[in-house]
Amino acid sequence: MRESVEIKRAACERIDAVSRDLFDISAQMHAETELSFDEVKAQAWQCAALRAAGFAVEEGLGSLKTAFRATAASAKPGPRIAFLCEYDGLPVYRQSCGHNVVAAAGVGAAIGLASVIGEIGGTAIALGTPGEEGGGGKNILHREGFFAGIDAMMLVYPGFDNIAHSRSLCVTRVQVDYHGKAAHAAARPELGINALDALLLAINGISALRQQLPSDVRVHTIITKGGTLPQVVPDHTTAVFTVRANNPETLNAVIPRIDACLQGGALMTGARLERTWRDKPGRELLSNLAMAQSFERNLQALGRATRPRDELSGAWSGDTGNVSWFVPTIQPQMAMTARDVPPHSHEFHAASIGPAAEACILDSAKAMAMTAIDLVTDGALLQKVRAEFSAA
Repeated sequence: MRESVEIKRAACERIDAVSRDLFDISAQMHAETELSFDEVKAQAWQCAALRAAGFAVEEGLGSLKTAFRATAASAKPGPRIAFLCEYDGLPVYRQSCGHNVVAAAGVGAAIGLASVIGEIGGTAIALGTPGEEGGGGKNILHREGFFAGIDAMMLVYPGFDNIAHSRSLCVTRVQVDYHGKAAHAAARPELGINALDALLLAINGISALRQQLPSDVRVHTIITKGGTLPQVVPDHTTAVFTVRANNPETLNAVIPRIDACLQGGALMTGARLERTWRDKPGRELLSNLAMAQSFERNLQALGRATRPRDELSGAWSGDTGNVSWFVPTIQPQMAMTARDVPPHSHEFHAASIGPAAEACILDSAKAMAMTAIDLVTDGALLQKVRAEFSAA
């Protein structure tokens, strides 16, 4: 077998050879953004590229019609390495999380690894995981058994910085309804109970509470119904609150304090509160340090400077967090935008296409493929990854 450096070079050359196909996948997803679990075209574009590269492709996994699994296996034994592809967008803000880049990079990494898998052993898998934006597609695939037998997995998210040992937050959500009493807002307002006042008082209470919450906690909300007509005292309002923290212990300690603010809005106005907290909060990402260090070395070999993660900011939540506790996982960040371009914005959608996005796709695909080669060819590294995961 050739030296590891030569094998990695061959994988990177294969990724370069299909770069036009990867860029086309990304551009098509960017132009025709599809929402969670409706990503029919995105699924087809990725599967076509993987079939052309010699993968055995399954379209539709279990209950998820837009999921897919593409497999290229060696005759030689070795670990099964999966590259996760996300491809849904957001209403209005479209590809403002760069899932078109995530998907193209995952496809590219799988193709790169597959090009050398016959020589080094193991199995390359591209796993299409729809519905990340609030749908929890990976959680569904895990429950239905599609992460079984995977030895390690990875995906790369575009952002501000190159961070190998990235993190994501625990997250939960509460649906809130306040029920008041309608009345004419001018003629007899004293006969009404204002459900909007109840909601606004709760929001203001949480805003004041933020000063005393741990620094890693994030609380954000939208009002989904603020009333019906301004001349009617609002008798029904609704909102969604999302609460995040670095770990489950902090999250669980914060939830009662948020809930007290919700109850306070009802007590101060006489409105009736109904709220439903999510049964099972999403877990934080269990990033495997041994694998992340390998990724960082490979990223540096590609000429990208890296930085450590920030423990108090620069993190989001996602459905990778839950499944990372069942399979050794990394989800590095890759610099793609200027530091004043926030994810989930129109500006980030615009940045998810063009030369910087294409460079992000190629370097992400190459670094992931090179890391997978390390896992296949370096038994000591794979053992270290497994030992760290078992201990966690």
